[in-house]
Amino acid sequence: MTEFDVALHRALKNLQSAGPVQVKETPPHGKPADLTIAIATYDDFDGAYFTIHSILVHHREILDRVEFVLLDNNPEGLPAPMLESFAGYIDRFRYIPFTDVRSTAVRDVLFRKATGKYVLVLDSHVILAPGSLSALLAYFDANPETADLIQGPMLSQDSSHIAATHMDPKWRNGMFGSWGVDPRAKQHPDMPFEIVMQGLGAFACRREAWPGLNSHFTGFGGEEGYIHEKFRINGGKVVCLPAFGWHHRFERPAGVPYRINWEDRVHNYLLGWNEVGWDIDSLHRQFSKYLGDSYPEIRRRAELCVHRPELAFGGVIVLSDDRRVAPWRSCLAEAESIELTVHRAIPSQDDGLDGWRAASAFVAGLDKAILLGWKSVVFLDEARVIEPALAYKLRNIADDLPAEADSAVVHAHGEDLVGAALVVRAAAYRTLRDELSRSISGSLPSDFSLATYLLERGAVDVVLDCSLSPVRVLGEPDPVIEDSKPDLGVVVVNLDLDIDRWKASWHRFIRLPRVAAVERVAAFDDATNQDAAFAVSWRRAVARATEKGWDSVFITADDVNVLDASASILEHARRELDLRPWDVVQLGHDAKSGDGALLDGSAMLRTSPENRGVHAVLVHSRAFERILDAIADPEADPEAFGKWAGHHRTLGDFLVEANAGGMLTCLTLAPGIASTRSLLRSGAIESEYSRRFSL
Repeated sequence: MTEFDVALHRALKNLQSAGPVQVKETPPHGKPADLTIAIATYDDFDGAYFTIHSILVHHREILDRVEFVLLDNNPEGLPAPMLESFAGYIDRFRYIPFTDVRSTAVRDVLFRKATGKYVLVLDSHVILAPGSLSALLAYFDANPETADLIQGPMLSQDSSHIAATHMDPKWRNGMFGSWGVDPRAKQHPDMPFEIVMQGLGAFACRREAWPGLNSHFTGFGGEEGYIHEKFRINGGKVVCLPAFGWHHRFERPAGVPYRINWEDRVHNYLLGWNEVGWDIDSLHRQFSKYLGDSYPEIRRRAELCVHRPELAFGGVIVLSDDRRVAPWRSCLAEAESIELTVHRAIPSQDDGLDGWRAASAFVAGLDKAILLGWKSVVFLDEARVIEPALAYKLRNIADDLPAEADSAVVHAHGEDLVGAALVVRAAAYRTLRDELSRSISGSLPSDFSLATYLLERGAVDVVLDCSLSPVRVLGEPDPVIEDSKPDLGVVVVNLDLDIDRWKASWHRFIRLPRVAAVERVAAFDDATNQDAAFAVSWRRAVARATEKGWDSVFITADDVNVLDASASILEHARRELDLRPWDVVQLGHDAKSGDGALLDGSAMLRTSPENRGVHAVLVHSRAFERILDAIADPEADPEAFGKWAGHHRTLGDFLVEANAGGMLTCLTLAPGIASTRSLLRSGAIESEYSRRFSL
């Protein structure tokens, strides 16, 4: 970049910061169009200008069949008013400012804003060859119900010849896809042919055939290959139309204005390749080779972002009142501190009763969920504290809703429904939005409640024993949950030779809530029967807890690590456990364990019909004596212990049988907060959160 370019870029940024930019979305034009030409741009006025005006000048023969949709992903930028002005002189043109997602996933929004039967997506710096749009429309006219993705050859920099008809599915410079030229494009320029993949500077398909990008992509990169495979999974093909030529501007003298980094790219590849079932190990091998020593940390950060609990249900929206900014700022700060992505929905106008404003914000939130393509959305009240365990609780509740349920209201016994969490699935988005929009345009009762409205139309009523999260008191510091007196002992089963493991375990578990002490018991060592040896060690831990007089004991192996939100999850679980009878809570799973259903009134405790995980278990003092009687002391009565070990092959088998027979009441914590490297690698349920363990 020259000194002049640097100075120009700095000057533009200074102008941009001089004052706020005000732009508005152009309303629908209401005119029919066969093809939507859709462009997303970010601070690229020149690119968008020449892409659009090249079409107006060089493709006039098809203008009566097309509409333009321009999505401005940086509507606060200096070019925004000039981009918005296009709508004043271009027929069937929509300008859409959009900031909820700033990544490659905004292409999904283009399809949802398009009205044409077919959609052509262009980068904001692509010039189409003369005749290319006519060829594209002719293809769609001949194949009106096609399920295929249509692409064309990228032209050389002087546009004199074809530079690439496709990408070969192989790695090059940290990117999946290497440019290639198929001779068929020159030999038979009028004949389409199938390809594996191509760059996404220009692509088109029938709007209803678009399979969607993963809505949780961040930043840019990772789409090539992945989106092409999704078309094939849905029964379509990827087709090269030789007459659909396009020229791509790669140069950016002033630099790329948006964020591009390796972490985002790796994150998107991980999400996309997992979705289509491709080999993740090969991905890691390629990036490790290309990025060298920097890759382990990039991978760690990317995988941490991929393993977010909210990705399972879609997204979280805070229903906010724009007259009160402080609560939203508190929510945002709390969410950022635990790396939870939250969006804000506010009323569409500044006046009205509280019930109307809540309904208006809810409608705005549904519109956002539709645009972002979430399969479900959770609405939170801004008065609720966003604590580390919250996303895991919400995931549990969303996972256990009946398949036919399209919405749910989540609240505690005796709790005001005004602050209830609301879960809505995609099948109900449009119906709820349209019903409430009509009601708002008429009149709503002054005591209108969203929760009551949803319950009256059949939402599942999820009543919890404990609040989903504390209520924030406005004008006062965020509430602090007072710890109960220490009543939990931790016993670490540790071989005498592994003193370093014991030290690391002490530091790890002493931080958990209500912990009175962390102690060590020597592991019983028997190389011929390790399962029986661990049962002996486990019995020793129960005996130690009995001697100490603890109310409960957390028995753990010395190689166990814990989930990042363990303290918050365990504290919430302990509050739930205080309200119900229990003997044993398994805090993780083995590789063959399954999960039971959530207990009525619980957000984190499940039944344990088949959980054989014993590497981390919470045991109540009321069960100490029963366990010591059931598992014979191998030193006092080796014959009796031998019979026990012969009947119960493992300690996990003993817990499953004792639970089924009524000797013990066993529960499972969800999510499991304790695991080991070997368990995560072997497919334990916690593998889904593997990078959120402090391994």
